[in-house]
Amino acid sequence: MQFPITIGLHRSPFLDAMLLAVSVLASAAILGFECSPLIRAGLFIAVLVLAIQAWYALTPSIKAIRLERNGGIFITRVGESDFVQATPKPGATIHPWLSIIRLTTEDGRTATLIATVNRKNSENLRRLRMFVRWQANFSGPNDDA
Repeated sequence: MQFPITIGLHRSPFLDAMLLAVSVLASAAILGFECSPLIRAGLFIAVLVLAIQAWYALTPSIKAIRLERNGGIFITRVGESDFVQATPKPGATIHPWLSIIRLTTEDGRTATLIATVNRKNSENLRRLRMFVRWQANFSGPNDDA
């Protein structure tokens, strides 16, 4: 790999489709549930509120990530232009179609990187997975487990 590697990040259409599918399935389950219309309306509102909250939570806070040869990770947040160094937290999940990495910047802010495969970024996700597996140091104890 040629270092440094800079990967631009964007919203995942796959996660949006999965959220929509789960919301539709939950709504269909509510329709099949025999109860009063008031309870059914309350359940629909709850599903709608949770779906909107999940949609906003899936909005990326990281605009780009830069991977260095020495294992360093630098990120730039949405609305910012400078890269800042980030330290990976233990407990990363790396799969061929999904990667979840929690990062903490020097100012103490935490960001979660959720990367899914699509036609546009499959090579970038492969580079990120390889970097995390072979370069980054994730060997600390997992304090959230």
